[in-house]
Amino acid sequence: MSRILLTCGPWLAEAAGDLGGNLVRLEYSGRPLLRTPSQAPDPYLFGSPMLFPANRTCKGRFSFLGREYRLPINEPANQAHLHGLVHAQDFSLLGRTEREAAFLFENRSEAYPFSFRLTITYRLSEAGLVSRYRIENTDTAPFPLTFGLHTTFVEPALVSVPIKEEQEWDAHCVPSGRYLPPSGAAESLPDGICPHGVPLSGCYSAAGHTARIGGFLYRVSENFDHWVLYNGSGLEGFFCAEPQCGAVNGLNLEGGCRILPKGGTLEFFTELEKSTSP
Repeated sequence: MSRILLTCGPWLAEAAGDLGGNLVRLEYSGRPLLRTPSQAPDPYLFGSPMLFPANRTCKGRFSFLGREYRLPINEPANQAHLHGLVHAQDFSLLGRTEREAAFLFENRSEAYPFSFRLTITYRLSEAGLVSRYRIENTDTAPFPLTFGLHTTFVEPALVSVPIKEEQEWDAHCVPSGRYLPPSGAAESLPDGICPHGVPLSGCYSAAGHTARIGGFLYRVSENFDHWVLYNGSGLEGFFCAEPQCGAVNGLNLEGGCRILPKGGTLEFFTELEKSTSP
């Protein structure tokens, strides 16, 4: 079975193994928190798809240990590889209960030019949803990676995200390597803004790891060191708060990615819960 429904108290979640293990539905007391596949043909704009490698890799190329690697150019306008291919892979179901489900994808070269094992576990409780991601290097050597989640919320009335500095991009969204103070509406994001009608698109170093999305808290593990924010024109009914490990084009920037040693593992988590404060 590729679609798994989980329930606990006021929470309902649905995960899709045939869509990269994506969390394609999340509701609280019948209220949808994430956009669903029926609301968006774009595979990055529903649920919480995994980005591996995250965001853009300039010209689809990077070098590691003296060898050049190439990824497909799937964003021709910017001559970039965008968001990786993991989100489109079939994940197998490892196990499930009424409240929990685990999925597995084993990459040999289909989605990235290194071998790895990726496990996702979703667990509901009365408090909310915990999502865990475990990457294990099964290759014969170390490899570089960036990792993110394109978490696409139904547009809330208010958002606050703990950002610090903004990664400078050129007209083709290629980072310069410099970080600048946030500008425009992004300056007010740590305190909270109404995102409706306010276009947002940028990558920011993290000043904290808990975002407020309407009346909910989105908490992420500390190894997510950036937040990417995106809401299209600001009039399309969604808001993406994307925790990211590594910078945009991090595979080509010094210190912009993680190196996972042979046999090593890297684990991430996110938590989504109802806020107890007004």
